[in-house]
Amino acid sequence: MPRQKKQHLKQRPDGRFACRYKNLWFYGASEDEALQARDDYKKDEKTASAKKVTVAEYALKWLPREKVNASYSTYSHATIQIEKLLNAIGDKTFDEVKPSDIKQLFSDRFADCSNGYIKSAAYLYRSLFDAALEDGYCASNPARQKSARPHKGTVGSSHRAITAQEREWIETLCTDHRAHAAAMTMLYAGLRPQEAKALNVSKSVDFENNIIRVEDFIHVSSSNHYTISEKGKTARATREVPLLSILKRVLERQDGMLVKSASGSELTPSAWRSLWSSYVTSMEIAINGCSRLWYGRKHEHKSKELPPFIRFTVTPYDLRHSFCTFCRDNDVELHTCIRWMGHSDANMILHIYDEVTDDRSKKEAEKLQKALIRSQNGSQI
Repeated sequence: MPRQKKQHLKQRPDGRFACRYKNLWFYGASEDEALQARDDYKKDEKTASAKKVTVAEYALKWLPREKVNASYSTYSHATIQIEKLLNAIGDKTFDEVKPSDIKQLFSDRFADCSNGYIKSAAYLYRSLFDAALEDGYCASNPARQKSARPHKGTVGSSHRAITAQEREWIETLCTDHRAHAAAMTMLYAGLRPQEAKALNVSKSVDFENNIIRVEDFIHVSSSNHYTISEKGKTARATREVPLLSILKRVLERQDGMLVKSASGSELTPSAWRSLWSSYVTSMEIAINGCSRLWYGRKHEHKSKELPPFIRFTVTPYDLRHSFCTFCRDNDVELHTCIRWMGHSDANMILHIYDEVTDDRSKKEAEKLQKALIRSQNGSQI
């Protein structure tokens, strides 16, 4: 192997030696000192180059390590939040990310999210950049800067009371769909989705005494599976709920588990999501006459002006919300309502579920008017 020829440098008028690399000058009291300064720079440059990975490259390896023991639902939420981050800045290296990039991410992709969801995303992003900082991929954490703080999201829950029209659709349309009985049970017994999925009609529904015993609850395991236990969301989750006649007619046709997979095998979270998505699509077809994909494209549609396509936006928790609102609209006493809903106290009922509908407002106005008339008649005697 031939010996590498040593580079000789010219001495400057000030006595120092200098060499050049990529338009940068390196100086030393001797030739060796100047060359060593240049070589040290090259070494640091090579190391820094090796550290320049993109946010996407790092995050996709970091998330499985960070959430190794997380439940399936927790990991799914984190995956969605990381996906939002990567869609915005995934192609940037860590030293290219500015606090304003994080702030813009929240403004663009978390505009209508709840405050809790935004906080969990902010915590996840701070953890990601903390790990990258410790591994030497960035000099600071932009997600922890004051200018990167996200906006405050919506307070409370995003579910709502369904309309009278939606209630009629649920009662009369798609009654042969596998999700119909579950939808009716959440709407007219106020069960949480995880309670409805765990309900065994043969075991927990007393048709003789018109009672539904809520005594089993579904939980998501670390893999894509459900487990059933007797531990509910709150201390009062185990309860008895009245079996209303409209729901009784539906459940009398059921046997075994209320919610079943298409093959009759064990229900999984992905199977439940597919089932509800299928139910929504079926309802939209029943309401509009065809699917959204074909609405306005069929031959018979082209000869007439069609009204806007009606979306069926009801979620499982909207049905539970509607049960509580229905109870309060019909003067069910608050503590009874708390018991039927399985809450620990009145806070959730009053702050989230007890929505004042137009019907209740009208009914209360009529009560006030009658009271005023009685008062006026009494004063004239």
